[in-house]
Amino acid sequence: MVEIKPFKGTRPYNEDAKNLIAPSTDHLSIENIEIFKKNNYWNYLKILNPVGQLKEADTLLEAKSHFKEMKENDVIKKDKELFYYIYQIEFKGHTQLGFLSLSKISDFVDEKIKAHEKIYETRMRERAEQMLNIKTQIGPIYLVYKKNNKIKDLLSSVISNNPDYDFESFDKSIHKLWCISDQSFIENLSSIFINEVDNFYIADGHHRMGAMKIIGELNYNKNILQEDFMIAAFPSDEAKIFDYNRVVKDLNGLTEEKFLEILSENFEIKNEANPFKPQSNKQFGMYHEKKWYSLYFKTELKTDNFIDTLDINILNNFIFKKHLNITDVNNDERIRFIAGCHGLGALEKKVDENNDSVAFSIFPSSITDVITVADKKLTMPPKSTWFDPKPLDGLVVYEFEKLYE
Repeated sequence: MVEIKPFKGTRPYNEDAKNLIAPSTDHLSIENIEIFKKNNYWNYLKILNPVGQLKEADTLLEAKSHFKEMKENDVIKKDKELFYYIYQIEFKGHTQLGFLSLSKISDFVDEKIKAHEKIYETRMRERAEQMLNIKTQIGPIYLVYKKNNKIKDLLSSVISNNPDYDFESFDKSIHKLWCISDQSFIENLSSIFINEVDNFYIADGHHRMGAMKIIGELNYNKNILQEDFMIAAFPSDEAKIFDYNRVVKDLNGLTEEKFLEILSENFEIKNEANPFKPQSNKQFGMYHEKKWYSLYFKTELKTDNFIDTLDINILNNFIFKKHLNITDVNNDERIRFIAGCHGLGALEKKVDENNDSVAFSIFPSSITDVITVADKKLTMPPKSTWFDPKPLDGLVVYEFEKLYE
């Protein structure tokens, strides 16, 4: 069973929340991020991605200085009571209801909190350095848990009241937060998880999770609360996954005619008059030379490895590796990943900029696949899932230095 805890979060006080939350770099271009920071002086981007081309030490100093300034000016303030923060996100007709809390680092170590992606050492340590610099976790780790009606009913009992925060984010999603200190509510929610929820599954934030594990191992620092980390948890049936598409720079020396010919060994190929968005597993869209195609994988897979049956690995194994000479999908400079939130037009634009390139649209991974992979202690290929909407960075942050207690 997994344990959750209420905590004293640090949250917007004398500034609108929408001016503080940090937009994802996946949603905005570098130019737009700089504009966003310029127009929102107090924004957390100045801590997560400090302004200017500074040396590393100066960059960390800039971040620490900005965070200190936010607190000194009461832009943010730490709660004096323990809270669970009930969190609802609405986006394009989709609604998900969950909460912000603390969870135990030991539950991740003991594999009660399960990952589905590979965690890379360098990125994990960079995240840890960033957090240790201000002794604070700005972004929650996005977890899902299997559907539980008791949890749903308890969370739903809160949202008839006016939320403490209610605003539209940069991507037009609506975020509402209820700060709950009622002792009976806290005990009930905590009890359900410790008695009925076997596991959490990481949806987004694998490297933050790895970073918090590193921080938890720093026994020499007595001023750091080392046992816990901040999560945003939602039921798995409400988590929304979009496609994560690919663009490859060239056809590895093949002509268009030859490429289509060799693809036909494993795929049924049809010309499409319009941009093609796959509607089922084993179906792909392909865009090349201003033409769209649909591809249906027709080859029978003879494997006991669940990972090999995923659409993303069908694409990797039967097109990228077999014909395009891309053996390391995560590091090959010829491949680009484009989140489905940008639409198929983004694929067309990228390919039209380089006529020899080719794009593939992919059917989204399911949350069932994610859970199965995690339960089997496997890892999905890089950029397999795009969860949207996501909990925001900077709405509630967790200061893990004991000096504040």
